[in-house]
Amino acid sequence: MKYEIKFRETEGGIVIDVPDAISPVAILLMGDIQGSCQPWLDLINRVLSGESNYEESTGNNCTLEINKETTKIIEGESECVIETNELKKIIELWSEKKFGKINVKILNGVMLITSSGATH
Repeated sequence: MKYEIKFRETEGGIVIDVPDAISPVAILLMGDIQGSCQPWLDLINRVLSGESNYEESTGNNCTLEINKETTKIIEGESECVIETNELKKIIELWSEKKFGKINVKILNGVMLITSSGATH
């Protein structure tokens, strides 16, 4: 990974520390991604796979403008541009730390979802 990402456990849950250059990423993760990360990852994957050239999404705090190479994250007066692949990796790490590792298997046409559990 290009950026140094750190996770801390607090009484309020898991906190992510990111470099100042990409500070809106922390706001996105801790403010907008309250449940599953999957909707956000789905948008990113649509662009990375070439299914879509551009996706935009607005949460409670941030707006994402997703392009294949870079994604702009706008949070109030702050914004940053991050490589889309890097943002995907950071969201996946956040998901694993915050919500636990999720495993999905298809067995006889039935989707089975198992989790290792969240870390807090």
